[in-house]
Amino acid sequence: MKLTFDHPKATRGRPVFLDDDGSVKTPGIALYIIRKEFLGMTAAKFGVLLGVSRRTVNGWEQGRRPAAVSLYMLKNKLNDRLNGLRK
Repeated sequence: MKLTFDHPKATRGRPVFLDDDGSVKTPGIALYIIRKEFLGMTAAKFGVLLGVSRRTVNGWEQGRRPAAVSLYMLKNKLNDRLNGLRK
């Protein structure tokens, strides 16, 4: 899964999530997959990582759109975490 701003559907400063096959995922589904399957975190721990509440994370996963700045923070924090795991 990839979070990118370089896609035709990435508009108004909002990135899109791309699956491994290149298909666009809705933010809620993508965030759930990242949180649960990739990171193995609870919504509360994921919220701490991003600096938001558990309720905010649950709202995103249920279809409320995260602010573009939150998605940008998510991208940076996940990249930092992945880089830390690779070292």
